[in-house]
Amino acid sequence: MHVAHQDQFAFYLTGRLSSRVLEPIEGGGLLPALFAPYRNLAALRHDFPLVLTPGVPARSLSWLFDAAVADVGADAAAERLRGHARRMENALRRVAAEGAAETLAAAWDIAAGRLAGADPAVRDSLDRLRRTLPGDGVLAGCDGRLAARLLRHEWSERQRARMASLQASIGRLVAGLEDILKADDAASPEARSPERLRAAMGAGIAASFDFDTMARLLAGAAPAGGLDETRRRRIEWLLAVLRAQRFAPLPGSGATPYGFAFDSCAAALQAWRERLAVHAELRRAIAMARLEAAGEYDEARHDALFAGLGDGPAAQPPGAIMPDYLVCVAGPDLTPDAASEIVEALGAGLPFKVLVQTDDLLGGSGFMAALGLAVRPLAATALGLGDVHVLQAGASQLFGQLARVQAGLAHDGPALFSVYSGAGPATAPLPPYLVSAAAVESRAFPAFAYDPGAGPDWASRFSLDANPQPGRDWPEHALGWEDAAHQRQGETVAFSLIDFLALDRRAAPHFARIAPEAWNSNLIPVAEAVAQPDQEGRVPCLFMADAEEGLHKVLADDVLLREARRCLGRWRALQELGGINNSHAARAIAAAPPAAPPAAEAVAAPVEDAAPEPVPGAPYIETARCSSCNECIRLNDRMFGYDANRQATIIDPTAGSYRQLVEAAETCQVSVIHPGQPRDADEPGLAELLLRAAPFL
Repeated sequence: MHVAHQDQFAFYLTGRLSSRVLEPIEGGGLLPALFAPYRNLAALRHDFPLVLTPGVPARSLSWLFDAAVADVGADAAAERLRGHARRMENALRRVAAEGAAETLAAAWDIAAGRLAGADPAVRDSLDRLRRTLPGDGVLAGCDGRLAARLLRHEWSERQRARMASLQASIGRLVAGLEDILKADDAASPEARSPERLRAAMGAGIAASFDFDTMARLLAGAAPAGGLDETRRRRIEWLLAVLRAQRFAPLPGSGATPYGFAFDSCAAALQAWRERLAVHAELRRAIAMARLEAAGEYDEARHDALFAGLGDGPAAQPPGAIMPDYLVCVAGPDLTPDAASEIVEALGAGLPFKVLVQTDDLLGGSGFMAALGLAVRPLAATALGLGDVHVLQAGASQLFGQLARVQAGLAHDGPALFSVYSGAGPATAPLPPYLVSAAAVESRAFPAFAYDPGAGPDWASRFSLDANPQPGRDWPEHALGWEDAAHQRQGETVAFSLIDFLALDRRAAPHFARIAPEAWNSNLIPVAEAVAQPDQEGRVPCLFMADAEEGLHKVLADDVLLREARRCLGRWRALQELGGINNSHAARAIAAAPPAAPPAAEAVAAPVEDAAPEPVPGAPYIETARCSSCNECIRLNDRMFGYDANRQATIIDPTAGSYRQLVEAAETCQVSVIHPGQPRDADEPGLAELLLRAAPFL
């Protein structure tokens, strides 16, 4: 065995550097080669920051700017406005990334000052844009605060609507009960006394009117009846409960509203238990008040019924309008006791919406001690409960998964939101957006959703579609480079768990850079080594790139390979739940009797399973290289769509304009969209569009 290869194989087995041809990667600025093009996040157009404006759902800055220029036309002035809008969007993104402003209004002032200067054309464009954007709102970047800020914003909007509905419902019941008492008071003997009649008529005619005689006449004409004492006491008790309740206090009641947002499940559970009796009392009072207001309360039947209700059940009935509890638990606070309390609340069906955020997937007590150890069993337990809405996602996905966030908050039962922020100190100074996206891409933190209300079975309830290429073990992308002879080279490369671990400086001792002169045929991709462990003498490696885009080969030791195999096993188990490569289905198909062969004349000639060549001049996408960033689909979801691997393709080139094809090519983060030639020779601004399209043809 060659000496260099012996050293490489020894490192793979032991993790020890013992040769000059192997170098540590720490401090070298190396990133996985597929990850390296995104190193400068500020130069890429993406979902963040979000703008959180009271009264409306969260919106991304890019979405707001797209909407602002959607209908401005196609003349020179419109093109100038679009150009200024793109520059302003980038400037705002930089201000937000710097932490120079927390709100849209403050960031706008800073960015406009930097961008416009004394240029009247730019100032005019910015003034026009400002009038179409929200007046203000919190700028929420993809950082360690994002998940809690976004959940609180969306939950608060829903709570506001729920509180208003509950308050209005209670207000109507109070008014109805008060009317019953007023009507009874008006018919009482006291209401027809000379003194009450004199006070009602006013002092102006008191001297010329005989109120004693009037009182005797009214007393003789009054019908018998009125409220009996038992019903009056019941109505007065109902009014006292409804006026004093603190779940949705009535205006002017003076009651202090309860808080429903907590930083720990223990505090939320304590509040729930302390309020359980008054919660049950209020629910009884609302039900009784509805019957009383409608004149349908039957003491013989309803007294015993309501007396037997007690203080339960703990869970809210479907369609309840009582407030939900929001619990946001940060990673360091997710102790075993905290996890147990979360499971208790979810298992009891309490109306708790629980966010569990982790910032560090490797655990704080030594490298590889607990890859997602606290989070994985919690999400798995919630899935096993069956009636809990579960969403697991990277922070980078939260805007794209906003509809599922809202569905979880609207779910009648409990919900768990498991989020990886990417904001751990061991991956700094990389942007959390990129780290969280890499965790999902590498299956270290796979995204999934379980919606109990979506259908009767797992096929309709459980989804893995938020993962890149969910049908594969690892996502695969094309990697190209120029060799020493200036020849273009390339191959398809998988992004595995080991690529993600290479972002964490604690993992650096498990990697070694190979000097170019020591590259040899015994080096195999880590994905191949993970899938086929028994390859005698072969050494796993991955491509990494430095800050100058130089390409390197890096060894990974056996510790990383073992962890990657465990990760792949967990991912394949999730695939089975999602109906991908399902072993039960495969076994059933294998056991089924073979179908009769078709008649000879009906047998079609075999067709090669190959991707069609692009039609000359037609637009196309290099789908296999798509990073699933969602930009083109957000631009026109009738022209662009995702295939089964959640990678973009052109589904209908006639469903939009050539301008949209060019804009999609310009915004594509990996430059895989090719707009082709225009179909409509009369499309406005075509000459300028062809110039812009030239780099992508």
